[in-house]
Amino acid sequence: LALGDAAAGRAVFMGKGGCVTCHTVENRGGSVGPELSEIGLRRAPESLRLSIVDPSSEIYREYFTVSAVTRNGQRIEGIALNEDDLSIQLRDAGGNPKSFLKENLKDLRREERSLMPSFSTTLSPAEIEHVVAYLRALRGVPGTQRPRTREIARVSENITWLTRPSRDGNERPELLLDALQIQEGATVADLGAGTGYFTWRLARRVGPRGKVIAVDIQRQMLDLVSEEVKKHALANVELVLGGPGDPQLPEGAVDLVLIANAYHEFSDPEAIMASVRRSLKPDGRVVLVEYSKENPRIPISELHRMSFAEIRSEVEAAGFELTRVLDFLPMQHALIFTKRQ
Repeated sequence: LALGDAAAGRAVFMGKGGCVTCHTVENRGGSVGPELSEIGLRRAPESLRLSIVDPSSEIYREYFTVSAVTRNGQRIEGIALNEDDLSIQLRDAGGNPKSFLKENLKDLRREERSLMPSFSTTLSPAEIEHVVAYLRALRGVPGTQRPRTREIARVSENITWLTRPSRDGNERPELLLDALQIQEGATVADLGAGTGYFTWRLARRVGPRGKVIAVDIQRQMLDLVSEEVKKHALANVELVLGGPGDPQLPEGAVDLVLIANAYHEFSDPEAIMASVRRSLKPDGRVVLVEYSKENPRIPISELHRMSFAEIRSEVEAAGFELTRVLDFLPMQHALIFTKRQ
């Protein structure tokens, strides 16, 4: 396929396609569909293209079509805004809120399909590629240096939480590591390694020619990492006792630094990230994973969660550039950064 033109795609998005009627970009647009100001970070071109020609192929539950039929036979379709045992509020395809008492409905059902129509025949192949190019260019507003406003959480000593049976389902570690495409032979740092939950998985990925540097500021945690490494018969893990402001990483030697559920506890995140930046190879990556502060249903203290905006602003202010967002984790943000040149 020929590469699209972002400017031409913007014209289609705002005009012929009518996409802005349902989606917000550049601080304008509707709210029926997902907000797209950072979609270029969150979705690959193939996924963007598929969402245009087959919108129901990849759809989140909150955007399932809700179909309501009143007692007089009127059918209304929309997305659910609010619902309780007695009533439901929908937003229809025109963006209008509609409220109903359930006792007045003859039928109410959720369907795993999108309200958005397919544009496979409405737009030409060239126009679709232009829209894909425009969506790829939507990467939000880079973070700027500003004072940190969140409270630093205490370093967790909750071994029970770190070893809970539900953790794999909550965090999907193998799916996350698959997405990172870590090369065999790579040098990877597991910063804030905890019990070694990711350490041994990373060690398997990099293989015997690679190395994992497991860093933690608690000796107790490193002892647990050591046990995990021995249990999995791995010989490519180095244990490092880091300091509050220095993870003790070798300069210019690391391909990837994974910071999973630990950044929010750094007492001096600016110093830590400066050290991380020095440790990376020119094309090295930082992957930061944190439980989402935006989701009130996550059963942990807000101190141990971070918002997307907090993560992005703090890490970009430390000399990094957000290059990709992984949006498939059910409870967490996963952001990938590279060094800003």
